[in-house]
Amino acid sequence: MKLFLLAKKHYIVTSLIVVLFLIATSFVMRVKSGKAIIPFGGQILNVTYCTCSANLAITVGAPNGGVFTYDGSGMVYSFYQLFRPGPWVLGSYTPGGSCLSWYSCGWSPCCLPDFTTAPPIGTISEAGTSM
Repeated sequence: MKLFLLAKKHYIVTSLIVVLFLIATSFVMRVKSGKAIIPFGGQILNVTYCTCSANLAITVGAPNGGVFTYDGSGMVYSFYQLFRPGPWVLGSYTPGGSCLSWYSCGWSPCCLPDFTTAPPIGTISEAGTSM
């Protein structure tokens, strides 16, 4: 009977250690977000610095272009040429984003959407560029 109780405690302790290990490792593992990740690609036509929101509005041409924001949180691969017009870019984005700049509103400055670019359709989550 004593051997049976010892074996039962062994299984409880072992399963408790396994469960605690799985819980601890689940906090360390990096999981992609549940947001929609959509591909894009084309030549960079224009880069606008958004002074109030501290990010970039990047206009990408055909074949799969649009206006995208880059706030520094996305991974940039290859030659890191997101900051100037000319290179080709290929990557993915998540919907949503804004480009805000400082404007004069009477006597005080105010933060408004940038009027020099179209509204962004997404924020870059991964991108790679050409030279």
